[in-house]
Amino acid sequence: MSYKWNFHDQFAKEFKNFPKDQQDKILDFIEVYELHGLRDFNAYEGKVGPSYKTNDPTSRQYALAHSLWHYHIGIPTYRQSLGGYKTSDWVLHFQWFKSENYIVLVDLYYHYKSDGTFYLPPSGSLFIV
Repeated sequence: MSYKWNFHDQFAKEFKNFPKDQQDKILDFIEVYELHGLRDFNAYEGKVGPSYKTNDPTSRQYALAHSLWHYHIGIPTYRQSLGGYKTSDWVLHFQWFKSENYIVLVDLYYHYKSDGTFYLPPSGSLFIV
C-alpha cells in the first residue's frame, strides 16, 4: 500500500529554515509514515493523537472540521508517559484525510499556548478541503 504526504506550502517554506535536528525529526516521522502509514501507531516512537480530543468545544469542532492530528516529535526530548507512550513538548501537526492514505504536514509548535490551552494551527496553515 502506498502512503502519500505533502508539506503545506507555508510549512515547506518554514521547514527549510528549521535547525537540522528539527528537520531530522520531521524526516524521521515521514520515513515511518511512508513505511507504515497510520494503521499502527505503535510503529512511531512518539504518541500520535487526534487533535479533537480537547475539552474546548470550539477547538474540538475546528480540529474535526480540518481533520487535524498531531505527533509528539521528541523536541526537545521524549518523556515516557503513564499510558505507555512517549510525549514531548513540541508536536508536529498534520491533517489526515482518513478516506485516503494521505496526510499534509502543516505545523510544528509547542504543545500548549501560554494560557495552557492546546495549540491548533491557524487556518492559513491548513489545506482546505
